[in-house]
Amino acid sequence: QTTHFSSCSKRSLQPQRLHIDSIQLHTSSSVQRSAARYSQDRSKMNNPLAMKVLLLVLWGLTAPVHGRVACFSIFDCEAKVRKGSECIDGFCSNPYHRGGCLASTLPDHHRVRTCNSEDPPEAVEMGYCRKSRLDYTEVRIASQNWESVFFEAWILQILLSELLDIPTTIETGTHDANVDFYNIDMSFQYGTSNDWDAMRKAGEIKDCRKLKNQPGFNTSEGYIPCSHLVPEVWTGHTENLRKLQDDQVIDPPAGLGALGSQGWYIPRFTAQRDPTLLTYLGIMGDENREKLASTFLRPTTWGDYCADESNDNCQTPDSVASRPPVEGEEDMYFGGVDFIGHFRNTTENDCENFPDDCTGHIVDYPCGWSSFVTQQAHHLGIAVESNGKEPGSNGYSYGAMTQIWAAANATNSSVMLHWWQPEALYQEYLGTHAEFQRVSLPPPTQDCVERRVNPLDRCSDDPLVRVGEAAGACDEAPHALFKIIGSSLYDISYDPELPEALHSPAYESIKDFRISDLQLGKIFDYWFEVNQDKWNLDPRDAVCRWVIENIDQVKSFIPRNHPRLIEDDDNVYQQPIYYASVSLACISIVFSTLSIIVTYFQREKKVMKYAQIEFLFLLLVGLLLVSLGALLNALPPSNPICVSVAWLVNFGYTLELVPLIVKVAAINRLMVAAQHMRRVELKLASLYGAVLSIAILVGVGLIIWTATDPPHKSFELLLSGSQNSYGETIVERTHYCQSDNEIWYYLSVSWQLLLLLAASVLAFQTRKIREDLNETRTLAMLIYSHFVFVVLRSITQFMDSSVSKSDLAAARSIIYSADVIATIFIYFVPKFFTTEDGRSAMTAPWLKRAAGSGSAARGAASRQNTHNNWQERPSNHAVVSAYRARDTFAQETSEDSNGDVLSRHSSSFMRPVSLRQSSHEYRVQAEWEDSEASNALQVVSEEEEVDLEENEDETGSLSETQS
Repeated sequence: QTTHFSSCSKRSLQPQRLHIDSIQLHTSSSVQRSAARYSQDRSKMNNPLAMKVLLLVLWGLTAPVHGRVACFSIFDCEAKVRKGSECIDGFCSNPYHRGGCLASTLPDHHRVRTCNSEDPPEAVEMGYCRKSRLDYTEVRIASQNWESVFFEAWILQILLSELLDIPTTIETGTHDANVDFYNIDMSFQYGTSNDWDAMRKAGEIKDCRKLKNQPGFNTSEGYIPCSHLVPEVWTGHTENLRKLQDDQVIDPPAGLGALGSQGWYIPRFTAQRDPTLLTYLGIMGDENREKLASTFLRPTTWGDYCADESNDNCQTPDSVASRPPVEGEEDMYFGGVDFIGHFRNTTENDCENFPDDCTGHIVDYPCGWSSFVTQQAHHLGIAVESNGKEPGSNGYSYGAMTQIWAAANATNSSVMLHWWQPEALYQEYLGTHAEFQRVSLPPPTQDCVERRVNPLDRCSDDPLVRVGEAAGACDEAPHALFKIIGSSLYDISYDPELPEALHSPAYESIKDFRISDLQLGKIFDYWFEVNQDKWNLDPRDAVCRWVIENIDQVKSFIPRNHPRLIEDDDNVYQQPIYYASVSLACISIVFSTLSIIVTYFQREKKVMKYAQIEFLFLLLVGLLLVSLGALLNALPPSNPICVSVAWLVNFGYTLELVPLIVKVAAINRLMVAAQHMRRVELKLASLYGAVLSIAILVGVGLIIWTATDPPHKSFELLLSGSQNSYGETIVERTHYCQSDNEIWYYLSVSWQLLLLLAASVLAFQTRKIREDLNETRTLAMLIYSHFVFVVLRSITQFMDSSVSKSDLAAARSIIYSADVIATIFIYFVPKFFTTEDGRSAMTAPWLKRAAGSGSAARGAASRQNTHNNWQERPSNHAVVSAYRARDTFAQETSEDSNGDVLSRHSSSFMRPVSLRQSSHEYRVQAEWEDSEASNALQVVSEEEEVDLEENEDETGSLSETQS
C-alpha cells in the first residue's frame, strides 16, 4: 500500500508516493513531546530499536496518519470524509470539488460553485459546478508560499465563486504546484512569493486565462505566472511597490485587517533553561559568544547524519534514524519516527579552537523574504549566523525551517529561528513546551526603520552591503499587513465595453475584504484540531468551518446590488409604447394597401397619368415594405426578424424615392433639351431600367451586410433593483436587433439622406414647368417630411445610454409608420381627390358656381386683352401660337398597338415618345424659345386657353410653329 503527502519544502513541490516503510509521519505535539522525553537521556536507551517500537506504539495510540484518506468505494469516502467525496484511484477526493463549501455544508444553500479554468470540461455536466451566469472574467489570486495567505485566498475564493458567481483560481507561480481550494486531489503545495512580474502580466493581458493557449504553458520553461492580487504582503517591499504604483500596475496598498510581526524566537523549553536568552542584553558581546555557540548547534540533514554521524550509513537503526533516506529525503531535517532530527557541534560552534569566530546558529529566511537578521546580529554584536543552503542569504526554505523546529521539539534541542505570526507553525505549537518565545531586540524607531538594509541588498555578494548601517539594527514592530490589488482587477471589473449590469463585483468586494490576525489564528486552531488529513483535507475543512461560522461577516463584503441574476423581462411588450407601435404599423399597412387599390381604379385620371402610374405603384410598394418593416420592428426580435427589418426598410425607402427621382430627372432632362432645341427620345423601359439598376445596387449592399455582419438578436441588461427569494438582485434582460458594427446603420441613414438630397435638387430645377406636371411644392413637402423622420431616427441612435434599446426599437417603429402615413397624405391623397380639370373634388362645385355668372364677360375681356397684347407684343404671337399648336398636337395624337405615341403631322416629329412627354416637349420648346416668349406664356391663363381654342385658324400650321 502507499500513502500520499505533500512536502512543505518550497524546493519539493510534487506529491510523492512512498512505500509503507518510508511514510513521512507529521507527528502531533503530544507524540513529539513523548519522543523528546525518551531522547533526553540517550544513554538509558541501550536498545535503539526498543525506542522506535515505543514511539510507534505511542503514535498509533495518539495520532492518525496525516495522508490522503484511503477508500474502497464512494460510500467509504462519504463515511470517512463527508458527502461529496468520491473514491478515485483508491483515495477520497476533495468533497468541496463537487458544489463547494456552502452547498455541501449549509442545508438551505442550493447553488453550486462557479466553474473556473482549472475544472475539467465536463465539470458542468457532472454537477461539480456551473458556468458564470453573467460571464464574469476570472480572478486569479497569488497564494505566496505560506499558510495564512492560503487561507485568505481560499476565503476569497469561496466569497467570489460561491456567493458572487465569479470564477476564481489560485496562482502558485509554478506550473506544477496547486493549492486551489476546489482541487479534486486536495493539493497543498507551496509555490513562489512576491512575484511582481505576475502582476505586470495581468496588467498586460487582463484575462489570465489567455495564457493557457501559449506554447509550453504546462512546462517549467513556458509557464508564465499571472495574478490580479496578492492577499497578504509584509513590509520590506517598499521600493518594488512604489515602482509598480508609478507604472500604474497596482493600486496603493490596502489594509488587510491583520497585524503581522516577525522577529527572533526560541522554544519555551530553551527560555526556561536560560531566561537571559530572551533579550539582546543577555546575548550580545563577546562575553556571550561561547554561550550562544554551545547552546544553538547546527541542524543536520538526514543524508548528512547518515554519512557523517552514523557508523554504517544508518543501516543499523539508532535513536535518531531507523533507516537511511530514500531518494528525495536526503535534505530533510525531520522525517518523523524514521528520522527525528539531529543538531551537532560543528567547527562554527568550536570556541576552543576559534574563540573569536565561533558562533551559534540562527535559522534565517531565504532571499526574497523580508529579513534583517544579518544587520541586527552584526551591529548588536550577537554571535549568531545562518548556515542554510539557500543561495545569497544562507537561509533555509520554508519547509526546511518547519522541519528544523519539529526536530528541535522532538529532540528537545535548542534552536533560534527568525519567524513571523500569524502563521501555522507558530499557532501549532502555541501552548506546548516548544511554544515560540520572542527574543527582544532594541525597540524600533522611525529612523531605524528607514535605515534598514534594502531587501535586494541583503543577498548581495558584498558583506558590507549585507550588514547595512548600525542605525538600522533595531527590532521589528508589529505592523498592518497589506493586500496588493492590481489595476488589472479594476479593469476587468469595470470593463467600459460592458453594460453596467455586467460589471463584476470582484474589485469592490476584494477591496472591502478584511480579516484579523486573531481570526487567522482561529482558522489555524481548527486546522490542528481536526488532525485527520493535515496536509490535504484538514486545512480546507478549517477554512470552510470558519466561513460557515462567520457567514454574516463574509457576506458583508458583498457589494450592494450583488449577487445578480438575469431574467427576461416579459412585461416589456405590454407597455403602451409597444401597443402604439404595433397599432400604428398596422394602420400604415392598411393605408398603403388602400392607396394601391385606389390608385389602380383611378389609373385613367389625368393627374395619375401625368404622375406616371407605373412609378406610383413602385412608390406605393416601397411604402408597403416600410410598413411591414415597422410592424416587424415592433415585435419581439429574432435573428430572421432582424434581417427582415433591415431589408424591408432599406429596400422600401429605395423603391419609394428612386422612382420619384427618376421621373423628375426625366422631366428635367426634357426641359434642358428643349432649352437647347434638341430632340429627346425617352422610353419607359429605360426609366424602369434606371430604377432596377439602383434597386439591384441596394440589394447587393444588403447582401454584403447580411453576409458579413448580419443584424441579429442581441440583449440589453438593466438593473431593476428588485430581489428574488435568495436575495439576488434581478437584472432585466430585453432584446433588440443590432449588428456588431454600427457603420451599417449610418450607411442606411446616409443612403436615405442622399436620395432626399437628389430629390430636392431635381424638384428645384423643375419648379417653372407647367403646373399639371410641376410637383415641386409636393416634392418639397414630401422631402421635408422624410427629412424630419430621418432626423428623429438618428436622434434615437444616440439615446441608448438613457433609454432602453427595446423602447427605442418601438420608437423607431412608430417613426417608420408615421413616415409612411405622412407620405400617403402628402403625395397621394391630393391626387385621389383631384378632378379631371385639375381642381380638388371638394372645391370644384364652388369654383363652377363662382365662375358661372361672369364667364361671358371675362371671356370677352380676355379675348380683347389677348388681342391687345398681340398688337403690343408681336413677338409673343409665336409663343401663343405654339401653345395652341401644342394643344392641337395633344388632341390629334393616338397610340399604336405597342403603346408608342405617333403624330399625324410632320414626319420630323414621328418619334416614339409618351403622350405626356410629347406635349410637354412642345410646350417647353415654346417656353424657352426666348425670354419674351417665357414672359408671354405666364400671361396666358386657363380661361384664355378656352377662348384661344375657338380661334384655331389664327394658329397656323404645326410645321410653321415648329419653324
